[in-house]
Amino acid sequence: MEKKINIGKAVTGVVVFTLIAKLMGFFREILLSYFFGATGISDAYLISQTIPGTIFQFVGTGLTTCFIPVYYKIFSKYGKDRTDIFVNQIISIVFSFSTIVIILIWVDTPLFVKLFASGFKGKTLFYAIWFTRIGILSLYFSSLIYVYNSYLQANKIFITTAFATIPNSLFIMISIVAGSKINIWLLSIGSTLAVAVQLLFIVPSVVKLKFRFHLNFKWDDEYIKHFFALMVPVIVGVSVNEINTLIDRTVASQVAVGGISVLTYANSLIMFIHGGLVQPIATVCYPKITEAATLKKTNEAKNILENAVLLVLSLLIPITVGFVMYSQQITKLLFGRGAFNKTATQMTSTALIFYAIGLSFIGLRELFSRYFYAYEKTKIPMINASVGVAVNIILNILFSKYFGIGGLACATSVSALVTTALLWLNMWKHLPGGTIKLNKKEVVKIVFATIIMAVTSYGVFNILQFGDIMRLFIGIFAGMIVYAIMAFVLKIKIVNFFMIYLKRFLKK
Repeated sequence: MEKKINIGKAVTGVVVFTLIAKLMGFFREILLSYFFGATGISDAYLISQTIPGTIFQFVGTGLTTCFIPVYYKIFSKYGKDRTDIFVNQIISIVFSFSTIVIILIWVDTPLFVKLFASGFKGKTLFYAIWFTRIGILSLYFSSLIYVYNSYLQANKIFITTAFATIPNSLFIMISIVAGSKINIWLLSIGSTLAVAVQLLFIVPSVVKLKFRFHLNFKWDDEYIKHFFALMVPVIVGVSVNEINTLIDRTVASQVAVGGISVLTYANSLIMFIHGGLVQPIATVCYPKITEAATLKKTNEAKNILENAVLLVLSLLIPITVGFVMYSQQITKLLFGRGAFNKTATQMTSTALIFYAIGLSFIGLRELFSRYFYAYEKTKIPMINASVGVAVNIILNILFSKYFGIGGLACATSVSALVTTALLWLNMWKHLPGGTIKLNKKEVVKIVFATIIMAVTSYGVFNILQFGDIMRLFIGIFAGMIVYAIMAFVLKIKIVNFFMIYLKRFLKK
């Protein structure tokens, strides 16, 4: 617990492995679109993956968020032996929860499928039911992964958890191909076993910390009670966010055949960026912010968050513009083949534009929420998320009538904007030292550099006489080079971040 970590080094390492994993995860979406298109089968499979993921996401995110503050308190007072007892208590709790959930879903699977996709009928409903019964068994593996990941992060170990998702994605890709070529049921079975494979890659790092697993059902403990007191609001807040996804997909299943697949494919690009860039930054910074908050080093905590916000904005703003400019070309390049037809391409590219508009707000919402969690103010993000869902429900109904599938993506982006704004405002009232200070000069620099990047990239794309794919790659590459040059000339802080890390790397 005393060992120091280099945030820049840790972020870079996590980002590298996470991006590789996300690239593989995104490629599996491409494989799914190639072999199954935007059809009833792909919809059934995606819902079967969504149900266990959504259910355990409620607990998993709350566990990951609240585990570290409680772990720090126990370790500082009693040491490692007592924290190991706490970890085993948590494992026993999530195992019990997983067992209850699995039994409930097997008893009435059609009910749960209908909750997530009310428009399913016939063969689509049949496959969704049985895919879900197979997929829900992965909860046992997921529960251990969430606990072990939290345990490793509390001990300043980040690379293992980022790397472990790579074999998971590889196994799922194999199952998609096998499901198409050999037997459709391998699609679901392989995806379930992929979670077990991910767990196998995490266990060795846990063993190195000399942790010994054994079930412990003695839950009448002050720290378990404190853990649940923190976690309940987080679970409610996460469940509210997941309701956003549930509503989107339920409405999508009624708006168009393959609508769920279209939203999933478009959102996978956004989640690739979010998971590959924002989450690694948040994952590494969160323990440091929590440690500073616990020691009442308010200025240090704020400084870490302010730098993280500028880093995220300097990455997400230009990416947002790139998605908006090249949405159709990107969709064609990634999905426009096999069973993925022109209609699906058009719907997906439209959804991508609307999702991209909210990308920066989704990233800031992640950082702001974790800042509240570091101070154990878990109720505020829950309340704000509830308001965001209410906004999303209303806008889903309104926008879907006028913009179709794209309207659902637009509603999600507006909801993210509202939630982020509320979190920002609530910092004044509920956190020590008030809200963070956003360096307006830095934001102006980022926006100006992005404008120059966009003009250059689009100009290159239109001048060249090559095919669309070649023009797209050259246009994007030219834009990246120009943005890097502008960032260096304007002395945007992201340049300092990478220069410091580069100097340390070269010294070694």
